[in-house]
Amino acid sequence: MPLDPLNLSPLVDAQGRIRHEFNDFARLWQDTKQDWRDDRARRFEQQHLASLGPSLSRFATALAELTELLRKSQAAVADTGQNSRELY
Repeated sequence: MPLDPLNLSPLVDAQGRIRHEFNDFARLWQDTKQDWRDDRARRFEQQHLASLGPSLSRFATALAELTELLRKSQAAVADTGQNSRELY
């Protein structure tokens, strides 16, 4: 019995949404920094926001790698002969 293909579009959509939302957030933060220029704002950025960009970048990379791995796995399963019971 053949496997149904995976729908990878939710993963691809999530990648785009994450990138878009983070860019919107970064733009809003830059606007906020124009008005909020004290030590408290600098501490907030250092303590809470400085690691956000790199963390989201690592997450986006991992999500892209997962999506690609799933595509390759799906292609490998589809290429397996119908008489074969072994999957590699």
